[in-house]
Amino acid sequence: MRRKLQTDTTESLLRDLLAVVLDPTMSPLTLARNHSGKPTLMSANGPSTMRVSLSHCGSYALTGVTDLGEIGVDLEVRNPRRSILEIAAYAFGPLERQTVASGGLRAFYRIWTLREAYAKACGAGFSILVDGRDYFSDAPEAGVWQSVIGERQWLFSTGDLPEDHAVAVAIALQSPLDFDCAWDSTPRALN
Repeated sequence: MRRKLQTDTTESLLRDLLAVVLDPTMSPLTLARNHSGKPTLMSANGPSTMRVSLSHCGSYALTGVTDLGEIGVDLEVRNPRRSILEIAAYAFGPLERQTVASGGLRAFYRIWTLREAYAKACGAGFSILVDGRDYFSDAPEAGVWQSVIGERQWLFSTGDLPEDHAVAVAIALQSPLDFDCAWDSTPRALN
């Protein structure tokens, strides 16, 4: 019941966000889910060029909307009772495991949220989360950067929110991004 309420609330926040950021003359967008459950924005003409990702944790909700490419977002509270070394040993690559062993809880959640955001953007789900490959062993503690994984250009962001939450965003760029362009990853509360 709680999870359904969190999901419904996050989707409601997405609708509020879209009302604020989209041109009101555009065709209205509705939220649908594809065959694997990934949220998709639909217009009267079919799938929108805008991509969306949702995450929630406790009383926080995170929504990412972009037209740069497929997006994934993740939000997690840092739980000190979680068996981070065991989870890292099962899921992460060798360099990521070393990063967690030396960096502790903050390093684990930085890598975990980045992996989850990346998996959501890929549309691959849980399999990428636990594939034992290294993706983010050298990710900065906070900030925005570009990287290539496979042959694809990615834009990543990682950081903190209040109450010891870790947050990450992954965007599979459709075309190279000039880093001098406007990029705003500021958390906002919608009233």
